[in-house]
Amino acid sequence: MAMVALAAACASEGFPPGGPEDLQPPVLVESDPADRSVNAQADQSIRLRFDEVIDDRQLRELPRLIRVNPDEPEFEHILDDETVILRARGPMLDGLTYAVTIMPGLRDRGGNATTRARTVLFSVGGEAPITLSIVRATVVRDTTPVVNALYRIEGREADFGYTMVADSQGLVTMEGVAYGEYVATAWEERVRPEGWQETEEPGARDTFALGPANRSHDATYRIFVRDTTPPAVRRIETPHSGIVRLVFDDSLSGDDPPPPSAVRLWEAASGISGRDVPVDSLPLEEVRGRRLAIVEVARLGPVMIGIMPVVPLESGKVYRVELTGLENRAGAATREGEGGTFRAEFEGPRRFRSEPIPWSPGPP
Repeated sequence: MAMVALAAACASEGFPPGGPEDLQPPVLVESDPADRSVNAQADQSIRLRFDEVIDDRQLRELPRLIRVNPDEPEFEHILDDETVILRARGPMLDGLTYAVTIMPGLRDRGGNATTRARTVLFSVGGEAPITLSIVRATVVRDTTPVVNALYRIEGREADFGYTMVADSQGLVTMEGVAYGEYVATAWEERVRPEGWQETEEPGARDTFALGPANRSHDATYRIFVRDTTPPAVRRIETPHSGIVRLVFDDSLSGDDPPPPSAVRLWEAASGISGRDVPVDSLPLEEVRGRRLAIVEVARLGPVMIGIMPVVPLESGKVYRVELTGLENRAGAATREGEGGTFRAEFEGPRRFRSEPIPWSPGPP
């Protein structure tokens, strides 16, 4: 099927040498199916052509940046210079209106990114007109917009749904949603450790129906996330032999450091340090060799503490540190046995307690 022009512009990788600097984001100039067309075939691919070559470093991000609704079937995203091809893994649903939305953030090779969403609508089958409907949602935490919040509506009597991402104002807009009854949910998706619980205030989920007499739906969703996991060690640093720095994935409670009695530091059993395996794979009974006394524990920042052992560390040796009762701001505390195994790595000689030992926290 021929591609229909959306704007009178030609594909270009930028100005010729010596010309003005290209500061404009990529612009969609053609699509197949064309915007507002009603003759898309169920098995055809969707092609989007821009006026500039798209940054191929964004290939893995294309499913996030170019979204197809409804979500049946799934699409494979292919990048061919200035053209993005969405290849369906199964037939599109006959009689439905599909919306292809180009999200803000799609870049050309010069790093210029789109700043506004652009949606192409088409229907499948050749007989069904474009569904004239619109769903708007505002996602907030308290009164603050939740940027990049996810909003999903699922049909009560259908096997498909629609998912969209909120903009910088926490706003979501969906066009061409099929008539029917829906359950809507809004949430914030985070990379979080196992155990985090997502909870909803009243209004974070609702139900509604769309039809010829009610073509639109507007709602506000108030959400929050409750952290039920204790602080986890994200990184262990040994800037020199006299200190172990622990960096956590969450801010710690209060301003005081844990007492030395809450920290346990072991030197691995003899021969363990020479094994050429990841230290996290070493059995606990082997890394808990000789327990080292702790002189002091210092608070070095919201997510960092420092541990000063009585005996200086040896570069290249394996150690194990564990903390009990260390709380984050939500009050979740580390349990016995939680911590991390690490290999001390530093330059210079070992420092003994008779020498000044700096606590410099460094970057978090």
